[in-house]
Amino acid sequence: MTYSIHPSQELIELFKAKPYQGQAPDQATVIILGNDANYSPDISEHPFFEHVLEYHQDGVAFWKNKGVHHPFLLDDYPFNKTKGGVPYHRRIASMGFDGSYADKFSFVELLDVPTIGNTNDDKEVFWSLINIEHLNWLESILLEGDKKIVLTTSTFFRILKKLQKDYGCFKSLKDKTGDMPVMVYQENNTRIYKSYSFSHSLTKEYIHDLSKMIRCFMGEK
Repeated sequence: MTYSIHPSQELIELFKAKPYQGQAPDQATVIILGNDANYSPDISEHPFFEHVLEYHQDGVAFWKNKGVHHPFLLDDYPFNKTKGGVPYHRRIASMGFDGSYADKFSFVELLDVPTIGNTNDDKEVFWSLINIEHLNWLESILLEGDKKIVLTTSTFFRILKKLQKDYGCFKSLKDKTGDMPVMVYQENNTRIYKSYSFSHSLTKEYIHDLSKMIRCFMGEK
């Protein structure tokens, strides 16, 4: 499958209005940063697509009403549940946060458009979809404002130099080595951690430690 923008114009327009999922990132306590929001190209032709639209219209209400933070986790999800974003979101869900945390979590990506295919199949297309205005908005959200904890990945830091050189953004961020999750930025009320991607196989112990770290940051025991 060719890596590209998702064919659904309706989904694209929703991303323009809200280039994030869940809580608005400037109001969230926990931000999970990814590369892109990826969907099957066929999903917009299926009745299940209504759940996807509902989710992007109001992710906080979706989580509270449906009991899951993403439509991929609904029992009637009609596509392969062992591929793509399903395992990713299952691992996030396994941290144990329920709908009462819906207004705390935001999911935001470097791209402000929905995609199909695999980023690694055509990195030139990925870079062509970069929107500098979105990056600047995202940088201000991540590095300024209210108290928040941000989870990034090694992939983000692999492309960070190009973001800094070509787009002049995220210049205050520098990669660090160490046992992950490793804190790479701490300023004012913000902490940014480099963590293993939820796309990868993660041990129950690692996911438990992530959950504990987030809960401690939010003041829970």
